[in-house]
Amino acid sequence: MSLLVGVLNRVNDTIAALVERVGRERAAGGGAPVLLDVGCWDGTHTERYAKTLDARALGVEIFETQARAAEARGIEVARLDLETTRFPWPDASVDLVVSNQVFEHLKNVWRPMSEIHRVLKPGGRLILSVPNLGSLHNRVLLAFGAQPTSIRTLGPHVRGYTFGEIRRFIALDGAFTVERAIGVGFYPFPVPLANPFAALWPGAAHTTIVVARKTGACADPPWESWYRREREAGLQSSFE
Repeated sequence: MSLLVGVLNRVNDTIAALVERVGRERAAGGGAPVLLDVGCWDGTHTERYAKTLDARALGVEIFETQARAAEARGIEVARLDLETTRFPWPDASVDLVVSNQVFEHLKNVWRPMSEIHRVLKPGGRLILSVPNLGSLHNRVLLAFGAQPTSIRTLGPHVRGYTFGEIRRFIALDGAFTVERAIGVGFYPFPVPLANPFAALWPGAAHTTIVVARKTGACADPPWESWYRREREAGLQSSFE
């Protein structure tokens, strides 16, 4: 098994454990929760999360083959472009949102974050993971003048996030409170040897996982309004 596969498996298992923890915390709340997986792919992991919570499972996926596979697993899938389309679900209708290894693929990150915030109930949780631009191996590559692997010119990723940057983005204007940030994987060490290093120095781990709670501090999601101000000032190009 390659190092990358080992890290991604560890990320998936960590997110599943965090979902289970959220489920235990709300067990006394009663009622079946609603789970939304933004970028659910074929629903393999979404199904796992939903079974852990005994939840109604929603998903967003743009690729038809994978969307059909997710639906076969009992997931209600919205086929949409995250960068241009709003979610079809009403305000404050979702208890937990998971987005695993998605935001590094998006140019327009303001709309999906705004939509995640909109559909979450007050106090609802977001669990989001992205590759860490500030990982140890990326720092070494940059020190030698090489391109970091998390945002290669000919690769699929179009944005890079350090451990601190993704937390600041999620917590913009107090819309979310970051409850926990975890580092997973620590190149060049294989899992599980990497685990203690990632725990000691999460800012240099391969992947960052953030757990955040929606607050009542922002009535309206701040990301798109922030983007509009930047665009009007000539500091951002339009993605619309």
